[in-house]
Amino acid sequence: MEKLTDTLCLQCGMCCNGVLFADVRRERIDPSPLFEQHGSRVAQPCPAFNFGTCACAIYAGRPARCRTFECRQLLGVRNGTIPTKNALRQIRAARKLVSKIEKLLGQLGFNDAKLPLKSRFEKCRNAVESEKIPAADLGILARLQLAFHRLNLLLAEKFL
Repeated sequence: MEKLTDTLCLQCGMCCNGVLFADVRRERIDPSPLFEQHGSRVAQPCPAFNFGTCACAIYAGRPARCRTFECRQLLGVRNGTIPTKNALRQIRAARKLVSKIEKLLGQLGFNDAKLPLKSRFEKCRNAVESEKIPAADLGILARLQLAFHRLNLLLAEKFL
């Protein structure tokens, strides 16, 4: 039988790609090579994350925080309260919203994939407040805000 992490995590990746978290901080004793290269805080998306495969390039040497984090979907499948097919459905729904948000952010010129999703959204929101978004783009902004709100609700309810 496939490991749950192979079944779920390799379909998701949101704990590594900047959707769930903005960074991973070093715990007291953490020999992960990421901290040798990036200091006591590794910004998300994680530099060891492969977007194509949702896999970690340094899985055996990943930070302690990464080793211990398990989202609600993984925990639910593991303890038998969530069927695997339902967890995969939630993952697909979240990833679909993320794709929509990234597309809308790109249309507004906020497509820096090196930043966590929330940071890109906040930069966009700040641009609106300082009136740097043209009035013609306010419809795109409204769709972005709604999609981001829906994603946050889904993440809070089903993943965090």
